[in-house]
Amino acid sequence: MSSIINMMESNVYSLRQAINISNIRKAMNQDQQSVGNLIKGMEEINKKTMELSLQPYKGSNIDIKL
Repeated sequence: MSSIINMMESNVYSLRQAINISNIRKAMNQDQQSVGNLIKGMEEINKKTMELSLQPYKGSNIDIKL
């Protein structure tokens, strides 16, 4: 009887470990996606900032010759 209980306990322990590993992988994947989104956003902002720093006058005035 005790060997059956020990076997069931080890199965439950193994199952808990598998669930924990699955949860960790899921969390890591979500973090990876978040970091990817942050990097993309930073790249877009840096492009706009760079354009404005190279030509800050662009779009602010219109030159018309008659």
